[in-house]
Amino acid sequence: MGPTSHRRSRSAFDDAQNERNGDASRKRVKVRKSELEEEDVEEEFHSFAPEKVEEELSENGLPAASQPPSGPPGRQAATFQAGFQPGAILRVTVENFVTYEHAEFLPGPNLNMVIGPNGTGKSSLVCAICLGLGYPANVLGRATKLNEFVKHGKDEATIEIELQKRPKDARNPVIKLRLLSTEEQKRQFWLNGEQVPQREIHRLMGKFRIQIDNLCQFLPQDKVSEFSGVNPVDLLSRTLQATAPPKIIEQQVQLRELYKRQKDFKQNSEQDADTLRIMLTKQQGMQADMERLREREEIEKTIHDWERALKHCLYQEARRDYKESKNKKTEAERKLRRFQAGAGPAMEAVNAKQEYARQIKECIPHLKRQVAQDAQLAEQMAKNIEAMDDKLRETEGKRNAQSDGLGNKKRELAVIRKTITDLENRLKNQEPDFDAASWNTRIREKEHRSREIESERRQIQEELVNTVVPKGKQTSREKSNLQGQIRSLDTREGQELSRIEHQFPDVAAGYKWLLEHQSDFKKEVFGPAALSCAIKDETYSDLVQSGLQQDDFLCFVAQCKEDHTKLSDIFFKEMNLSVNIRTCTTPLQSFRPPLSNENLTRLGLDGFAIDFIDGPGPVLAMLCADKQLHKFAVGKRGVSDQQYERLIQPDGVGSFAAGEHYYKTTRRAEYGPQAVSTMTNAIRPGRFWTDQPVDAEEKNRLKQKLNEVMEELTALSDRKRELDTRTQALDSKHDEISQELRELRAAKSEQQREYNQWRSLPDKIASEKAKLEHKIEELREVQSTMRQLASDMDSQALEIAKEALRHKEQLPRIEQANLAYIDAQIKLAEAESDVAALKTKNQQVHDLLEEGKRVIARLGQEVETLKERGLALGAEVRESMQETTEEDLAHINEMLGEKPSEEVRNELQAQKSRLEYVHAADPGIIRQFEMRAKEIEKLQQTMARRQGQADELSGEIDQIRAEWEPQVDELVGRINDAFSYNFEQISCAGEISIHKDEDFSQWAINIKVKFRENEELQQLDQHRQSGGERSVSTIFYLMSLQSMAQAPFRVVDEINQGMDPRNERMVHERMVDIACDEHSSQYFLITPKLLTGLRYHPRMKVLCIASGPYVPADNRKMDFREFARIQRRLIAAA
Repeated sequence: MGPTSHRRSRSAFDDAQNERNGDASRKRVKVRKSELEEEDVEEEFHSFAPEKVEEELSENGLPAASQPPSGPPGRQAATFQAGFQPGAILRVTVENFVTYEHAEFLPGPNLNMVIGPNGTGKSSLVCAICLGLGYPANVLGRATKLNEFVKHGKDEATIEIELQKRPKDARNPVIKLRLLSTEEQKRQFWLNGEQVPQREIHRLMGKFRIQIDNLCQFLPQDKVSEFSGVNPVDLLSRTLQATAPPKIIEQQVQLRELYKRQKDFKQNSEQDADTLRIMLTKQQGMQADMERLREREEIEKTIHDWERALKHCLYQEARRDYKESKNKKTEAERKLRRFQAGAGPAMEAVNAKQEYARQIKECIPHLKRQVAQDAQLAEQMAKNIEAMDDKLRETEGKRNAQSDGLGNKKRELAVIRKTITDLENRLKNQEPDFDAASWNTRIREKEHRSREIESERRQIQEELVNTVVPKGKQTSREKSNLQGQIRSLDTREGQELSRIEHQFPDVAAGYKWLLEHQSDFKKEVFGPAALSCAIKDETYSDLVQSGLQQDDFLCFVAQCKEDHTKLSDIFFKEMNLSVNIRTCTTPLQSFRPPLSNENLTRLGLDGFAIDFIDGPGPVLAMLCADKQLHKFAVGKRGVSDQQYERLIQPDGVGSFAAGEHYYKTTRRAEYGPQAVSTMTNAIRPGRFWTDQPVDAEEKNRLKQKLNEVMEELTALSDRKRELDTRTQALDSKHDEISQELRELRAAKSEQQREYNQWRSLPDKIASEKAKLEHKIEELREVQSTMRQLASDMDSQALEIAKEALRHKEQLPRIEQANLAYIDAQIKLAEAESDVAALKTKNQQVHDLLEEGKRVIARLGQEVETLKERGLALGAEVRESMQETTEEDLAHINEMLGEKPSEEVRNELQAQKSRLEYVHAADPGIIRQFEMRAKEIEKLQQTMARRQGQADELSGEIDQIRAEWEPQVDELVGRINDAFSYNFEQISCAGEISIHKDEDFSQWAINIKVKFRENEELQQLDQHRQSGGERSVSTIFYLMSLQSMAQAPFRVVDEINQGMDPRNERMVHERMVDIACDEHSSQYFLITPKLLTGLRYHPRMKVLCIASGPYVPADNRKMDFREFARIQRRLIAAA
């Protein structure tokens, strides 16, 4: 894993990484048009051909063809501006946006080339267009948090974009966007000065057919590599959106939707046909079961009819039996009455005696209850007497308790009277002597002296803590620092650190902090290579340093990502240092030189640079990973032509330093083995890793300062001892005064306590007298309570006597009731004996009467049973006949005829036996059969309806396709012609074709290219072609769309990265021809580099970005005439 660099920047964008000065940085930018044909530059736009530029500059320093519109910037255009299509961008103004503090862009109606070095803010214009027109940040392929676009240190950013109006509009629409640094995703829009929701901006973009999210219209830098990987199906849709009229796009959507519906109809029809076939098969299989079920249902209906007939027959028979039994009972009752009339006199005596016995028997329970009640009453009276006696004893106990309390209260009265006498005697004594004011004065004097001592001690401590001790520590540290600096002047590292402190104070401050806090990190973090590394042989120092830059010597090196993040937070956020930090996790052993030392020596070089550096392994690994020092060869002597040719071969070394020159070879393998360029520079003396004599003047200055510091440290030590002695003396005095204060306060408290006690005697006497009165009142209450309790005891004794008298009177009543109960039992026994004698005498008559009664009872029971049975059968008959029609009733009567119930039962059993021989599966099979028949009918109707709809869809598809397909073929054909022509101009081949499919959602555009003669046309993707080839293919495809573009403008950001000069020149020429056509739409091309002698067209506009902290705040124009004069003077002086 190679090193990763970290630069101080709030923004996540490449073009903001050079912002170093925070809020102090004021970047201004103005865009102007310039002539490019006679340039002679490599990559930077700073080497104009002076003669050519001077000829074409106007009086105000601008090219004559690019004078800005009159009036203040941002003023609304009232009419169409010449050449601008509706929706084209007239103006872009940004405030505090990414790298810009303020910038205004005034593009032309055709090709706009935005040029400038990396980091000046070219891609920020692309970001402003995307965000300002209401599209999300993820379209850019960069940051997704909107507040990251606000300039570091600012609260908000604004973007204002003015578009060309349509002919029917009254004014040009001006869109303003506001972003807040505190809100990650919040943005506010204004349209023509009125705040509107984002959907209004989207609606406006739809009217102008602006599609920022379409790569065919808007291709930002971070999305260039994605274009070749766009799905061919998606590419067709994006191409049509960018080039085709709205009707073709609508027809494409209609065809996709219609085919989807047609496909759904077809699938549904096939599913319906399968379902219908299954249902018909099931219906045929159920036919035999249906016939058996119908037969079974007929038998079941017959059984049901016979069951109802049986119930009817049983009901009629029950009615007949009931009438017959009722007649028999009536006849028996009549016979019994006649027999009773003949045997009446004999039975009357028995009946009279039985009545007498019955009456006595009825009296016995009453007499028994009377005995029990009288006994219970007597028992209750006894319990009452016992309870009353308990209550009397309780009252007596209370009286005894009150008597004991009376004695206690008399004793308490005696004690209170004695206390009053003692207090009155003490009050007659002399008042104690106590002067509170005198005591307070003596105590305050001591307290005042104590506070004076404490104040003086605080002053001494404040001087010690705030002045003497901190200054002593600071002076001691300064002493140690000076001693270390003096010692370090005798070492190379010390000399190097001294030089870094003067030239790079932030680096020195970070290094010193790191030395003190090395233990805070997970792994060891290394300081700058200038301090941690050294050259093994000084004679190779300049050669080795020629392969390194200043940041390589001054960067800090971490060994893991966690330490990198932690160090970044401390240096950048807490210490506000401007330093570089790199991380390298690859071990040094992983970096192998491309040649052995023997082979390198034969080629005239002495070794690889890394072999001449001594230092920590991770730092050397960082230099290898970042600067390839294990592949950078060095030699003290120059190399011969043969050695040079051998060194620049593919198996040689890419860069080396030999003698007094530095060589760097660049090879482009994709353009053949001869595509090699070499850059040569003279080797300059190295700034680091050099041994220099000790600076005597600096050393003497440090020693003199050390002497001064030592003197100051001695004075501070003497002052501290003096203050410590004074503090000890004050502490001793303070302790003495504190002891005196404690003794004074104790004596005062004792005397004050005695005085307060004498002063409180009258109150205590009054309190004791009140207590005495209260106790006397309590004594009276006790005496009253005792009298009341004595009265209660007398009343309770009287009640006990009364209750005992009543109990005595109740005992004779109990005896009388008991005698009456016994007499009644005797009389009952005598009556029952007489009844038995009479019954024996008339037994035969009695038996006949009883038999008659039993017969009547049996017949009565039989009548009731038959009646209940008849009622139950009648209810069953009525229930079974509820849903019976007249026809069913006639049928049942016909079935019955004169048949008895037994014959009807036989018929019913015969039908049940017949039913057992007719078997069936599911009883609900008939319902299933009928329901399925209805479903089959419904499904057949649905299939017929869908077939009609499918036919209509097919006709509609054919009709739309007949109109849409030729137009798409023509459109793709035109794109193919332009694409193929563009490739022919660079001696390559390209082809655009359309893939057609039955499914319109699978129609696609295929891009095939060929860059070599011995190859076949191959599909463009992210794997087959190189980065440069993909860039050429992408820009040619986009150029092929230019003449057909429906969008008002198009943006391409750094598409020429990776192209070789020949292809880049031809691509630029084709782009100028196409984008500067009279009726072409607006075009933005963003690039950090340009070749010399490129083609120019009067309709193109060059926007040169000049930004940075040194642009004057009030300068709105750039004088290119003056720039040309300055360059001419520099060339002449050289």
